Amino acid sequence: MIIIYDFDGTLTPYSLPQYEILKKCGYDDDRLMERIKKEIKKGNAKEIYDAYYKCYIDILSENGITISRDTACLGANQVEFNPGVVDYLKRFQSQATGMKHYIVTAGIKDYVEETSISEFINGVYGVTFKQKNEEWGDIEFLLTDKEKVNVIKKVQNENKGTNEIIYFGDGLTDNFAFEYVHSIGGKNVFIKSNEESQKTYQKLNVNGMIDECFDADFKIHSDIDKYIQKQLENQKDLEH
Repeated sequence: MIIIYDFDGTLTPYSLPQYEILKKCGYDDDRLMERIKKEIKKGNAKEIYDAYYKCYIDILSENGITISRDTACLGANQVEFNPGVVDYLKRFQSQATGMKHYIVTAGIKDYVEETSISEFINGVYGVTFKQKNEEWGDIEFLLTDKEKVNVIKKVQNENKGTNEIIYFGDGLTDNFAFEYVHSIGGKNVFIKSNEESQKTYQKLNVNGMIDECFDADFKIHSDIDKYIQKQLENQKDLEH
């Protein structure tokens, strides 16, 4: 069984990445989003991901900060996760033979790899930068909403083309991933955290492509925990 997770908003309580280096430059979510919207309005970026990372690079440059793995991953080891996430990954990674966990994110790949859950993850796919020696330059790979589908296909190929996939997402940016996983007979789980995300779920699930909608609670005996346990039991029944 393959479980693929979006990162921000799904495993963490934040819809946007919480990059410590941007905070040190004086940018909280509101100020950053204001700048991103201006970039899009001026026509300097095609969509939000282009604008986000253009702003990211420009802000660091304006503050005389060289982009590198060290600066980009600042604070990654202190990332806050939704309740129970760490123990959930630890529990299912150790007890479930054949279960694999992957993260597919529009965030920075190296950053996610530096978080406390990386040891329980079989693969991380995210944004990468062109590198020269120790310094990072422009974006090498931008993981957009549509690109998530290609990454899921890559994960499938790495696992003998399996369609036994469960995808966890939390918003409109997961729409294409949800559609694809549904089309191959996999299962989709929507993670909601507030009334607004409940509305997003209802909007996405018009065509019934989401199988379950759970609160952002991964603790033992939570609905998510029980659901994954049930999927494991079903898999064992099929194998026998």
